[in-house]
Amino acid sequence: MITTPPIQTDGPYCPRTWDGWQCWDDTPGGTTARDICQGHIYFDNEPPSCPKYAYKVCWPNGTWLENEYMREWTNYSKCGRVDEHRNYLYFHIATYSISIVSLVPALIIFSVYKQLQVHRISMHKNLFMSLFLNGFVVILFKSIVILDELKRSATYETIMDRNGDGCKILFILTKYFRMTNYMWMFCEGFYLHKLIAAAFAEQKSLLMFYIMGWVMPIIPVSVYAILRKTTEDHKCWAFPVESFEWIMNAPNMTSLLVNLIFLCNIIRVLVTKLRATHSNEPSQYRKAVRATLVLVPLFGLHFCLIIYRPPQSTRCDILTAYTYFSHAMDGLQGLLVSLIFCYMNGEVIYLLKRTYQRYRLRHGIGRGRTQSSVMMHPVSVTQVSSMIETQTSQVGLHYRTRNGERPREIANSVSEGNSLVEDVAVV
Repeated sequence: MITTPPIQTDGPYCPRTWDGWQCWDDTPGGTTARDICQGHIYFDNEPPSCPKYAYKVCWPNGTWLENEYMREWTNYSKCGRVDEHRNYLYFHIATYSISIVSLVPALIIFSVYKQLQVHRISMHKNLFMSLFLNGFVVILFKSIVILDELKRSATYETIMDRNGDGCKILFILTKYFRMTNYMWMFCEGFYLHKLIAAAFAEQKSLLMFYIMGWVMPIIPVSVYAILRKTTEDHKCWAFPVESFEWIMNAPNMTSLLVNLIFLCNIIRVLVTKLRATHSNEPSQYRKAVRATLVLVPLFGLHFCLIIYRPPQSTRCDILTAYTYFSHAMDGLQGLLVSLIFCYMNGEVIYLLKRTYQRYRLRHGIGRGRTQSSVMMHPVSVTQVSSMIETQTSQVGLHYRTRNGERPREIANSVSEGNSLVEDVAVV
């Protein structure tokens, strides 16, 4: 830069300079110079894989911008990853918020209709509640603790610096509800697999699943909390200690592995039964693929796509794409399962339509309609139901009495026996 000839310009310009960190070339007045942040400014830290830029303002009169001490000043604030992390956090919070908004109506629907008070729906309700609570505490922790940490400065003491009990409790709640997510996804896989393997045998009690889903996670979470409190009690426990993280990760990854085995066996049974119907082969494969896609978010197997995190040395665009993709897969699970297993469920659609029609009648809307048009029948289930027609044709999935309700003995046996129709097929 020393041997480079001066800039050719008719107006004033700021002369080349060394600011103590890096060199700046001649810059026309009234412009802002930009240069890549040099690796040595990060000291012993690894520089970000994405290029970051420092800025230096040149005033119109040809002088460099000075700070309050009347010294030339360069803006190196953009060399850090604060803005990048803040964007990731906002995106992650947004995805969880979308899931929460979609889960609340689904939980209400599952709770208010007595026709939906069956074991299969109870399993869904617990998974939905787990996803809701996990999303809620994650949003709280990221909004209160993590975003506050990004405000760190020489004069500002963050919540992590204070390391109070409140932020530790909030962090442990994120760990607990995260594990309940995995446990209830495992319960869904175990329940559906047992239902198929036992030829639609009815599950008499869900107590075992409640223990697995809500009680068992307390044990590893408590062990984790005790170890952090006694050995690594700093920064609200937000920074992971690799050896301790396996206390939580091992059960979670095991549940995913077992669910993958469950899914493979369920698809095998599906294909076997579909072939037994003597339907055409392309249709069989379409049904099997549809069943697989439906069960993947329910069993949490979409996490297998993001289980490997690229190292920080990975290309910038790949690392950024991975981060946004992983946040979307994580935060939007509640949206996916509520869409598939509630809002696209044929029986739920029927019940909502019936409620709407009754509301119209009660308020004198559309009085010209006949009773038969109001008390419509639910839409038929998808083609996947054909694989178990021989086991349900005696009673009929949508048989109802004159007042539109299912007889109790039919509701208990048929709803559970046909859970595969509702859960494995999109209506």
